[in-house]
Amino acid sequence: MSLADGQIIATAPSGYCIDDIASQLNSDFAVLAPCASLGEGTPAPDVLGLVTLQVGPAESGAVAQDELALRDFLITDAGASLLSSEGDAAKVTILSTQAFNNQVMVHFEDQGTPPIAGLQDEEWRAFADINGRLVTIAVRGLATAPLRDGPGAGLLKLMLAGVKSVTPDTPQTASDA
Repeated sequence: MSLADGQIIATAPSGYCIDDIASQLNSDFAVLAPCASLGEGTPAPDVLGLVTLQVGPAESGAVAQDELALRDFLITDAGASLLSSEGDAAKVTILSTQAFNNQVMVHFEDQGTPPIAGLQDEEWRAFADINGRLVTIAVRGLATAPLRDGPGAGLLKLMLAGVKSVTPDTPQTASDA
């Protein structure tokens, strides 16, 4: 899929497709789910989850300036509020964080109402700068078939690796995930 006026290309992991109903590509927001759950005649992937991808406006990327500062911010109450589906830091428990290669990843549990009914409380989220824009990717499993750390983080990394700038000489990409 093409986002940010064609400046960013996102390739879904194998077995995942864009949900055309839930996505708002003209607003640089996409929802990806197993193709089989969207009525495609393909087998379900080994890892079942829901992925959201949001590309920020031009010049919104600031992760590369200091990814350690963003990682450290996310473990504060203000950062937990940002991660919370309800904006309530008390409902968020940070399980792990990583900062590397101009990217930040966080694994957390959110006891608030899930952003989409039927999703699990745990979420894996990544922040990266791509072509000068902040890109945010979130992964959750289903409440009835929750993801665990390995598969959840793996799906997040696959999605992150599939998001690239169409400008080949742009140094800030997520392809190092």
